[in-house]
Order: sequence, then structure tokens, then C-alpha cells
Amino acid sequence: MDICSYVAWFGLFSVLGWVYECTYCAIRTKRWDNRGFLFGPVCPIYGFGVSALLIVAQALGSSGVTSSNVPWWQVFLCATVGSAVLEYTTSYVLEKCFHARWWDYSNVPLNLNGRVCLPFALCFGAVGTLLYYFVCPLLGGASVSLPLTAWEVLALLTVGLMSADLALTLSALTDVTQRVERSRADFDAVMETAVDDLASGRRPLGADLEAAAHRTAEEMSLVQRRTLKSIRSYTNERREEGAARLRRAVARVESERRARRHAGNADGAGNADGAGNAPTHDGR
Repeated sequence: MDICSYVAWFGLFSVLGWVYECTYCAIRTKRWDNRGFLFGPVCPIYGFGVSALLIVAQALGSSGVTSSNVPWWQVFLCATVGSAVLEYTTSYVLEKCFHARWWDYSNVPLNLNGRVCLPFALCFGAVGTLLYYFVCPLLGGASVSLPLTAWEVLALLTVGLMSADLALTLSALTDVTQRVERSRADFDAVMETAVDDLASGRRPLGADLEAAAHRTAEEMSLVQRRTLKSIRSYTNERREEGAARLRRAVARVESERRARRHAGNADGAGNADGAGNAPTHDGR
């Protein structure tokens, strides 16, 4: 296998990982949740994991070690530890770069700093074992059956699409962070005038905050709203308070827009029915 085929398989399993994440969360929460750091339907951490497994399998195969020569428990142990290291490292890097978390296992038993937990590590280890024995040999065969040009095209498409997605996500994430900071600034401004507002009895303190958050949510694009919702939490407590306020405002704005669309569709259907039932005149 050459590097182009590894890149192509990385893209495929990033998509399959996204499908798994969304399906699992939809079953658990009974609602659709577009998972992942990137905007598109990909979770690169799964692509990296499978690509690493493929590289190891190919390296062992080149050394004369086949899957039939490796005890299953060794594969399971390596897959479990490897997935935990990959997940912990990814969580740590994302948190240090963006001061936010996209997943948190704090409520799951036997977790390590909320970044990884034993139950999921064991599940990923089991999946990695199955992939090593049953999927990796098939992928190796598929890699040699296609011409190199095809793998080069697939690799270029994968790199191009993911690079564009990464640029879009980083731009949206930067803007979302600025809007969250603006929500914090609104809170500070309201608190400075809280005494005067309460003394005059003008209106409750929270009304100004919610109104400001609502205006900000109205201005956010689809990518920005999706990016905000994908962030599990910010590490800074005050920033998380602003983000939580903005998430509530986004939920209200989306609900209002759905209601308006529904009302518009109902009005359109009513007008169409009225036009269809209106008397016709043939001019005679």
C-alpha cells in the first residue's frame, strides 16, 4: 500500500466514524446531533485510528507476521491502549488550542480527566481487533486491485475537501469565540447598570442579557451555529456561561424560524387550495 491509498482510507473511515458517532448519539439522546469537530460529515480521529492500524498491519505483513500468527489478546491490548492514547492526545490538543472540549467522559466510570474512559477504550479495542483480523486484509487486497492513478485522485479529493472543511471550521470557530466573548461583555455591561435598572423597576436583569444573546444568535450563520453546538464546554467558566446563554438563544432562534417556515408552508397550501376551488370563467 502506498501513501495515497492510506489517505483515501483515512477519508472513508472518517466518514464512517461520523456515521457511527451520529447514530450512537441519536439513539442515546433520541434526537439528531451532528457530531464532530469539523463542519462536514467526518470525524478524522476515526480515520487516523484505522490508518494507524493499517500501517501496523502492513508493516507486520512485510516482516512475515500475518494475522494468524498474532494472538488476539495482543491485538486487543494494543488497539485498546492505542485508541486511548489517540483520543486523549486529540482532546488535549483541541483543549489547549481552543480552550474548549468536544467530548467529556466525566460522568462515565473509570475516566481519566474526562478525556478517555475504560468502557469506551475497551469497545474501541474490540472494534480494532475485528478490523485487524477481518477488514485490514480486505483493504490490503483492494489497495492493489485499483490503479495508482485512482488512489491519487481519491487522495487529492480527500485532502482538498478536508482542508476546505478545516479552514471553514476554524473561521467559524474564531467567529463563535468572538461572539461568546461579546456575550460575556454584554453580561459585564448589564451588571454595571444592574443597580439602576432594579431600582427604577424598568425590567428584570436577565431580560437585557437574553435580548442581547438573541440578537447575536440572529446574526450567526449555519456554520457558526453548528460549531457552537458541537462544543461540549469551554474550560473558562465565564466563557462557558456566555456560550450557554448563546446556545439557548440559538435554540430559540432556530425554533422561531422553523415555526415561521411551517406557518408559511401552511399559508401556501391554503392559498393553493383556495385557488383550486375558485370558480372558473371561460369567457362565454
